[in-house]
Amino acid sequence: MNESRELAKFVSELKYEKLPRHVIARAKDLVLDQVGIMMACSTLPWSKIINNYVRDWGDCKQESTIAHYGYKTKVENAVFANSSFGHGFEIDDHYPPGESHPGCIVVPSALAMAERQGANGEDLIVAVVAGYEVMGRINRAITPSCSNRGFHAHTSISGPFGAAAAAGKILSFAPDLMLNALSIAGSHSSGTKEYDQGGGSVKRMHAGMAAHAGIRSALIAQKGITGPGTILEGKHGFFHAFADEYKVDEVTDGLGSDFKIVMGQGFKFYCSCGAMHSALDGLRILMAQHKDINENNVAEIVMGTNSNSRYHVDARLTDITSAQFSAPFSLAMTVITGKNGFSDYTEQNLRNPRILNLAAKVKMVIDPEMEKEAAKRGSRVTVRLKNGKVYEQKVEYCKGLPENPLTREEFEDKFRGLAGVVAEKETTDKILHMVRQLDEIPDVRSLVSLMCTCEDETEQ
Repeated sequence: MNESRELAKFVSELKYEKLPRHVIARAKDLVLDQVGIMMACSTLPWSKIINNYVRDWGDCKQESTIAHYGYKTKVENAVFANSSFGHGFEIDDHYPPGESHPGCIVVPSALAMAERQGANGEDLIVAVVAGYEVMGRINRAITPSCSNRGFHAHTSISGPFGAAAAAGKILSFAPDLMLNALSIAGSHSSGTKEYDQGGGSVKRMHAGMAAHAGIRSALIAQKGITGPGTILEGKHGFFHAFADEYKVDEVTDGLGSDFKIVMGQGFKFYCSCGAMHSALDGLRILMAQHKDINENNVAEIVMGTNSNSRYHVDARLTDITSAQFSAPFSLAMTVITGKNGFSDYTEQNLRNPRILNLAAKVKMVIDPEMEKEAAKRGSRVTVRLKNGKVYEQKVEYCKGLPENPLTREEFEDKFRGLAGVVAEKETTDKILHMVRQLDEIPDVRSLVSLMCTCEDETEQ
């Protein structure tokens, strides 16, 4: 089977009328979650650098809008900024079975191209579903091998495919043209996970790099550039290049019927690497049950997890990025502050001696049970107190995954809290209402305009 061609055919032929109602509802939530994240994360220091960089490019085309800041630029430049914002603080959606973060790439890409083309809400929903399915299925095929080799499979490796699919869908590409867009996207895959060892803010723009590449792939394919039709499965194709082991059937298994990528997404509850979220959940459960768990009483905290997660959340503390990939730091901060949110991973907490002292008491081990079911990203947390008491909590699925979902109130509160960083309640309410009715919107530009909240030129 030619998996690359089958994937392109699926995207090209996908219609709104073919989507089950629950898939449409899920797609709306994916859009809402990412919109709130883009708005909030646009204010972060590295996001401001990226925004200023895009503004300095300058061009005569005003096609798509930069979230929060409100000015327009070429579609590929806009998505470079917006996708970087969308992956700016480890709070974007995640898909553990495929180790991917589609939202920060697919949603900004679909929105930017939909704005450029004047597409409606139904078009946006279909493009989002297409992009998620493409990116997530490719990631399922290479998980965990690609990541184990040190590639940032989660965003910048598979991301160009998701962005190209979303953009090509908005542009109504026929199967052959879609195949060329995806094939060109495969030449843009790049990025390593060294950020989880040494930190650095470059990780914040991996999604932007991938989305920019995917948009460019679609546009250049539209102009006539072609790519290899076996980009995924070929002898020198993507799978062989990026993974020692891969499962090519993951690309087409249930394609167009189960929508397992869209329905399998998890909404993050904490601003840290998802590989530690089940441990954070477990520790919070223990703290609620046992009030004697505090910094003065704790002798040791042990996080038992799978081997992939174990080495992904053991960053050496150098900056905020590394703190978000440090389970010892994050677990210690949970005990000290009780929080792991948007306002908690700060330079002040990074230097907090109380957190650092407790972090030194956190140990991470490979738990045989968690290793057997690594795709769940579960954890077993054991807290040993100085008086000899031992408390243990196992969490199979972290809060926010479909198996342990956020309540509707929790989900919408997350959006309101993030969007509220830059917008008044009236605006966040309007966005929430509009996304609920997304398939009835005649032009998505009405949604994009609500995301433009910056009134102070000096902020830009």
